[in-house]
Amino acid sequence: MFSFALLGVLPLLLKRLFGRFKIHQIYRPWPKPKKFDYNLVVIGAGSGGLVSAYMAAALKAKVVLIESHEMGGDCLNRGCVPSKALLRAARAAHEIRHGQRFGIHVDDATVDFTKIMDHVRNTIGHIQPNDSRERYESLGVEVVHGRAQVKSPWEVTANGKSYFSRHLIIATGARPAVPNLPGLSACQPLTSDSLWSLQSLPQRLLILGGGSIGCEMAQAFARLGSEVTLVELQSHLLPAEDPAASIALETVFKREGIHLLLHHQAVSFAVNGSQKEAHILGPSGQRSVLQFDQVLVALGRLPNVTGFGLEGLGLDVTSRGFLAVDDYLRTKFPNIFAVGDVTGPFN
Repeated sequence: MFSFALLGVLPLLLKRLFGRFKIHQIYRPWPKPKKFDYNLVVIGAGSGGLVSAYMAAALKAKVVLIESHEMGGDCLNRGCVPSKALLRAARAAHEIRHGQRFGIHVDDATVDFTKIMDHVRNTIGHIQPNDSRERYESLGVEVVHGRAQVKSPWEVTANGKSYFSRHLIIATGARPAVPNLPGLSACQPLTSDSLWSLQSLPQRLLILGGGSIGCEMAQAFARLGSEVTLVELQSHLLPAEDPAASIALETVFKREGIHLLLHHQAVSFAVNGSQKEAHILGPSGQRSVLQFDQVLVALGRLPNVTGFGLEGLGLDVTSRGFLAVDDYLRTKFPNIFAVGDVTGPFN
């Protein structure tokens, strides 16, 4: 009976032994240090990195957080916070403009775009202390402003100093994808990163992409007074979402005067004197020319997986270039995790 029981668990034992051997082989090029200075190194101080560092510090781990740019990352500085502040201002303008249905009449309501952008910056400034270096240092996190370089599964350098840690978290985020279309660069396209530097409201705004960013900004700028045209390659808005959401949004957008070119794509751009033009290809191959003042490119985001040493580790990536992780956000190295946009939008 004992031998039968042993035979029953033998496949499990062999699987575990093979798994350990495989992991040992993965680490083989990088000998494990005899001692570690830190429990955790986090690369990137955006939403994923900040939460990771905060939770680890709360558990009394020794943590170093390395950021080469701004504390708070995209969410605070270029994404969630500024976009929602702009949407709130746009909603106020829309409600004032349509207040008569509630018996409220406002004459000569105007939009001061400069002050709206001040409101956006003030909103960022109000939240900024929560993501600041000072706050995280007060929590016991060592914050380093510099560019991280991963030297091994155990070592990260920044500003000429090495940090040896039992675990690493990659939270380097993503950046806007800008296609290499003829003439586009001459039109100085806006992205979700550069949009917030606008000083005046575009009279005619062209938006490429009907995903979440494109749709948010289409409604916001239309409600503030821009003439908005949105171009989407697919036959409906929000291609990654439930079709019912797309139908509802298209109905609202048409009611609010947003010009939708679905199943269309921009193929080239030109600047003729003071006029900027987009050459649009329709579903049946027909071509048209669309004039605009500003173009916002909202065609998705590319993960930041190069330039800081990950190539040397040979970490696996998905077909779309995001870092591959398991259900526990582990890479192929059990001590290296990845969180946030660098792992893709739906991990």
